[in-house]
Amino acid sequence: MLSKIKITKVGTFSFLIICLPHAQASLDLLAGVEAGIETDTAMTNPDLDRTQEILTAQQTDKSHHWYNDQTGIAYKIDIKRSYTYGNYPCLAYNLTIIKGNQESVKPLDACRHRSGKWISVSPNPMTF
Repeated sequence: MLSKIKITKVGTFSFLIICLPHAQASLDLLAGVEAGIETDTAMTNPDLDRTQEILTAQQTDKSHHWYNDQTGIAYKIDIKRSYTYGNYPCLAYNLTIIKGNQESVKPLDACRHRSGKWISVSPNPMTF
C-alpha cells in the first residue's frame, strides 16, 4: 500500500515520487512502469529489469524487443537520443506495447538516478 505520492518539479521536468512502506522500499516508478500503470499492460518485474538493462546499454542503433510469456504482452524499446539534465544522464525513447492485435507507442523519457536505476521523468508536468 502506498503511503504518499508527490509530484516534484525540477526546472522543466516533473518527477513522480512514490513513498512506500519500509517493507516495500524500492524504486517502483522505474522507467517503463508508467506505460501500463493501472491497465492490463502493466510491466512485470522481469519486464522492468529488461527495461533497465536496455536503457543502461544505451544502444541507439537497434530495436530491443521481448515477449512476456506470462502476460502475453510484447514490448519494444527504441532509444531516440541521450541528453543530460543537470548532472543526470537521460534518454528519450519509444516504448511499443503489443497485446493481441492492439499496439501502442509511448514516447518516454528517463533519467539515471544516483542509485543507478533509470527513473521515468516527463518534460511536461501535464502528463501525470
